[in-house]
Parts: sequence; C-alpha cells; structure tokens
Amino acid sequence: MNSQRRYNRFSDHLRSKFGCRVYKISLDAGMSCPNRDGTISKDGCLFCDPEGGSGRQTARSQIPLTQQIQEGKLGLKRRYGAEKFIAYFQSYSNTYGPLEKLQALYDEAVSDPDIVGLSIATRPDCVAEGVLDLIQGYQDKYDTWIELGIQTLREESLTFIERGHGADIIRTAAKQIKQRDIQTCAHLIVGLPGENLEDMLLTIQGVCDLGIDAVKFHMLYVTERSRLSEKYRAGDLPLLTKEQYVITVVRLLENLAPSILIQRLVSEAHPKILVAPAWLKHKSEVIRDIEQRLKELNTYQGRLFHSY
Repeated sequence: MNSQRRYNRFSDHLRSKFGCRVYKISLDAGMSCPNRDGTISKDGCLFCDPEGGSGRQTARSQIPLTQQIQEGKLGLKRRYGAEKFIAYFQSYSNTYGPLEKLQALYDEAVSDPDIVGLSIATRPDCVAEGVLDLIQGYQDKYDTWIELGIQTLREESLTFIERGHGADIIRTAAKQIKQRDIQTCAHLIVGLPGENLEDMLLTIQGVCDLGIDAVKFHMLYVTERSRLSEKYRAGDLPLLTKEQYVITVVRLLENLAPSILIQRLVSEAHPKILVAPAWLKHKSEVIRDIEQRLKELNTYQGRLFHSY
C-alpha cells in the first residue's frame, strides 16, 4: 500500500506496475444475461437499467468496439493524461455467449497497441469452464481481470434484488476463478434494504476468505428505467445519506484485507438517468469525504482485519 494512502488504491498499483497512467475504457459489446433473456427471468435484477445494464453510461453497443476504444483513448488522454489502457467490458454479462463470439470480442479489444489489460464484467452464474479457459489464455500478455458481480453474500438481499442465484453460486464461481489464478474484482453494493453493518461485514469477511484481489464499492442507486425506481417512488426504498455511506465504507475498509486493491470507493450513474440519491452526482466529493474521515479517525484499510 502507498505509504501516503490509507487504502490500497488501484491506480497506484497500475502506475507502479506499468510506469505510467493506466485507465479503463468502458466498452458495451451488446451482451445480455440469463436474468434478462428468459433463462432465469426476463426482468433482470431489480437495480438493472434495461438499456445500459448497471453501467454508468447509456447503451453504446451499436458503435463498433474499435471505435469505442479510439474514442475512449482520446477522452482519457485529454482528461487525465492517460498513456496505456485496460479494455473493460462493462455492460451486462460479458462471459455469456458462444465462445467463438466472446473470443472475437476479446481479441478485437486487445488488438490496439495501447491496451495493456483486459477486464471482463460478469455474473457468478456465467463463468463456465470453457470461458475461464479462454480468459486464462490472455494472462501472459495482458493484465487480465474478471469483475464479478457479487453484490452481497446475504441470501435475503440476493432475493430482494432478484439476482436469480444464491450465495453458494457466488462462492463456487470465485473459487473456480481463483484456481486459475485469474485476478478477480468483486462488485459490492452498500446500502441494500434490510442490511445492517454486521451483514455487510459478513460479506467483507467472505470476500477476504475467497481470496478476492480487488473490490469496487457501489452505492445502491436508482435509475429512471430500473424496476427499483417503482419502489423508490412508492416510498418503499430507504437510501443512505452521503454521511451514512461515508461512515459505512470507512468501516468496511477497516475490516478488509490490506492486500486487496480498491478499484472504486463509490459508484456513478449517468446523470440523465439517475433518480436518486442526488449526492451521487458529486462523486469526487464523496471520495474526498471518505479520505478525510479515514484521516480524522487515524484509521486505514485492514486495521481491524484480524479481529474476525
């Protein structure tokens, strides 16, 4: 961990590994998932936007991948001075489909000479042996990741968000990925209805036990076209305030293994489709507040890790 940081920041890790600024380019390959194509359900998860998945951008699948990458490179170079990039298949389940199609998509994404990594977002019930074999084959040349939508390990919460599978599926998938030494980033939702701090800490403990390499924290938020918006407008969906979110993330960081990389402290949603909470429109302020609270409490990632 960077001695000047109180958490294990992913961007620091990438800069140390590649010697330059490395940023992810979010890609939409027009994928689906078994919770939307009728295999499990046609409705998707409760929080899922029907046009863009749970990603922060609206759907861009009609734009060729090569063009998405070129546009992403230009924007990230201009805004952040990025020099190298990770191709990030973000929207929906990007291991769900025929192997030939998946390989063609992955190959196209890494064909750009400035791409040094491949990151593939998916569901725990979409990591069959064949696709893991395929992804494993990219590791020699690229910084390869599977971003696994764990969300929570609490069964009641998985049922509430209509995930379509239980915690056992999550654990099995994480272990299968770990056996192949593919790096895994767990997506976790903070603020699910019915979950208290103890519930969330049990998910953190489970993530540590599974040998997860990185974590993304996501605030439970509501988008315009998600079915979650119906509950919110009916007054049946309590959401965390910014202060509650900051306090909770700090506690989760304290209990997270210090070796785990933090890829994201707070989620973001496209402002055109975000319904609530309004404070999520100011992501940089939330990050600043989390870092400030860590400093004020003189605490850091992993401080309470051995207290399980």
